[in-house]
Amino acid sequence: MESFWYYLYNVVGIPFLYTGFCFMALVNSKVRRGIRGRKDFFKRLEEATSRLPEGGPRFWIHSSSMGEFEQAKPLIERLKERFPRGSVIVSFFSPSVFEHVQEYKGADHLCYLPFDSRKRAERFLSLVRPDVAIVVRHDFWPNHLRQLNQQGIPTVLINCSVQSLISHRFPLSLKIHRFFYSFFDLILTVSQEAKNICETFRLEKGRVELVGDTRYDQVVRRAKEAEKIVAPLRKFKGRRRCFVVGSTWPSDEEILFGTLHRLLRERIDVWTVLVPHEPTKERLFQIERRLSSMGLGFSRFSDLEAGGSGDGEVLVVDRVGILASLYALGELCFVGGGFGPGIHNVLEPAALGKVVLFGPRHKNSYEAGQLKKHGVGFVVRNGEELYSLLLSFLKDADRLAEKGRMAADLVRENVGATARIVNRLEDLVR
Repeated sequence: MESFWYYLYNVVGIPFLYTGFCFMALVNSKVRRGIRGRKDFFKRLEEATSRLPEGGPRFWIHSSSMGEFEQAKPLIERLKERFPRGSVIVSFFSPSVFEHVQEYKGADHLCYLPFDSRKRAERFLSLVRPDVAIVVRHDFWPNHLRQLNQQGIPTVLINCSVQSLISHRFPLSLKIHRFFYSFFDLILTVSQEAKNICETFRLEKGRVELVGDTRYDQVVRRAKEAEKIVAPLRKFKGRRRCFVVGSTWPSDEEILFGTLHRLLRERIDVWTVLVPHEPTKERLFQIERRLSSMGLGFSRFSDLEAGGSGDGEVLVVDRVGILASLYALGELCFVGGGFGPGIHNVLEPAALGKVVLFGPRHKNSYEAGQLKKHGVGFVVRNGEELYSLLLSFLKDADRLAEKGRMAADLVRENVGATARIVNRLEDLVR
């Protein structure tokens, strides 16, 4: 049955995907950048891998999104400590991620993942020559995984967080999941629930273990460095209370802007730091037009860096990579995606001791469920609920501080996954 799915993927899936990418490149700049970025890919990869040191193990790590790359960072750094003569190669599929990670110096090489054909996958592995391959969370490319299996290279899935057992009980869904997860020799889950779901796939070779989530390690590490970013902003905040709104989509902002306007009408002095999920020029102009139409004053983060005054009730952040630190400014934080495609990283504000609010679409986040369960994360379903929660917390500083301490304690209790993962990888290298 697995060979059937693999055959179907290559005969139907690959041509469909490749044609789709070529068509989308005509109308989508992100896809065009991804295609241009892969020009002369193997020539550049060959040059880069020829400079890697010999004598130590090579680890290939693949991550899909910026969030998954953040999850990989503590692992990369721990591997470099444990294997000083080893090498870490990190690949990405999306150009929006690859273009934003070029300043990262923790890995030995950062590169695109080539399009998932059998020949490209074989050539990629012949150049990278990994001793262990690691996939973060869920970005599965069957031809690369099949090549790893055929070459006898241990293949590990980390931070596995399969959701909702109900969605995997249907026969077709179970077969598809079994097909993808069967490529892995070791599956390391973030929770007992995820482990239980993986065991329902009845994998023939894959060992499933609960080790935890490296995101806890990463957010704790970043929390210690947050003040470097936010210290210059405290003079703009002044004595105002701050509400940090991170990774928002337009659907989140529909709820948020009405609430901010209502707070302004009632003369409640709150400074809002707004960080859109993708701060493109178009998105920033849309946000600013909407703020202006509602009588909300605003400034941009780049203006503050250039010496601006920071006037207005809203700071619109037009820089990527600093959201995790900006949460330190807030008394309260809202994490976006819950009124759109699914909630983003709720652990970043929690690690800084902040109460976290988010929208109703949070089933994709195990961590959001844990914050909610422990009473430090709160779901808002509409503008009225958001307004009521904000008002309640802003009027009760003691309750807000206590809930914040509970959130930080919950995060610290779950650190240590990185060390456990490295121990498993060390066993595989031996």
